[in-house]
Amino acid sequence: MRTLSIFKTVSALAAASVVAVIASGGKASAITFNLGGPAQLNPGSITQSGIQLTSTASATPRQNFTVVEVNAFRTNNGLGILTDTNDPSFADNNQIDGLRAIETLTLTFNQAVSLTSVTFTSISNGLLGNDNFTFLNNGSVVFSNQNIPGGNASDTGTSIFNSFTPSQGTGTSFGFRAGQINDDFFISSVEVTATAVPEPITIAGMAMGSAFGVVLRRKYKKAAKLSAKMSS
Repeated sequence: MRTLSIFKTVSALAAASVVAVIASGGKASAITFNLGGPAQLNPGSITQSGIQLTSTASATPRQNFTVVEVNAFRTNNGLGILTDTNDPSFADNNQIDGLRAIETLTLTFNQAVSLTSVTFTSISNGLLGNDNFTFLNNGSVVFSNQNIPGGNASDTGTSIFNSFTPSQGTGTSFGFRAGQINDDFFISSVEVTATAVPEPITIAGMAMGSAFGVVLRRKYKKAAKLSAKMSS
């Protein structure tokens, strides 16, 4: 009976240790991508904690304007969009805006993530109203003309938007579009969470726990047989 009690106790401890290792290896961690920096075209990809983010830009031209080149454009304020057309009178800033073309910045990740927050810069609440944005998940519009709080009359405000529901903010591709003609902004950073892949120690711990249980079970069976022989 004592052998059985020891076996149960040790097995329980081994199982508990494996569960603890699994729990510690599967926690979600917050990852922040800072998108500002020296001015350059086509900033490409950024990798943080094994998660890769790639930025792309697109634009839907208005009548009489033909888009010939669209680039994601990095400034110290964050990522914007620079649109070139074949019209020499066309003038575009490097923000995400809707003045001459409806511009969309798309951030694509190499694995599914949950979008926690987005930081907008150059936010206005001037005479033409507050800046708004339209949000897309995997190319589909989730909500339109969402007010970006925190603007000011000098168009230099900063705002953190973190009101995404799990269904809205989970995926691999997120788009940000100017809500209306008078809206313009940069995206300076995004924060996401991803479930970590179990580390090798987790797998090793599971194997150790399983092997340890098999050895104890064999020893218990041998002890039980020996006890039965002695009692007979």
